[in-house]
Amino acid sequence: MKNVVRKFFALKFFRVVFGFLILLSLQFISEKLLRLLGLNFPPTILGLIIFALLLNFKIIPMWLMKDICTFSISILPALFVPLLVGVTTYWGLIKLNLLGITGIIIFATFITMVLTAIFVDKMMEWTGKKNV
Repeated sequence: MKNVVRKFFALKFFRVVFGFLILLSLQFISEKLLRLLGLNFPPTILGLIIFALLLNFKIIPMWLMKDICTFSISILPALFVPLLVGVTTYWGLIKLNLLGITGIIIFATFITMVLTAIFVDKMMEWTGKKNV
């Protein structure tokens, strides 16, 4: 059975499409789960946590997701075009609050880096890969 699945996914196109469907499913599940629980939490973050756990416990094989992740990273710059259009549209408003916006960005980046380091450290302790 495993060989049949591998042969089907031998074509890169099918791996990309199936990987995209998995990511969309995880997004949908995380949105529905948060709505069901009544939590105010970003569904994309929960989806990424679920995705990381599924990869870590080898429920989703890494070889299946490699192509969609590579493709997603390759088109990432195109996803910033709407952001840049928004910046140019609202430049007057941004210019008035530039110091505050810059301070918040620096503070949020610092907090994110610290929390990420703590999270990764705890995950490495939990998985036993810290002293390898």
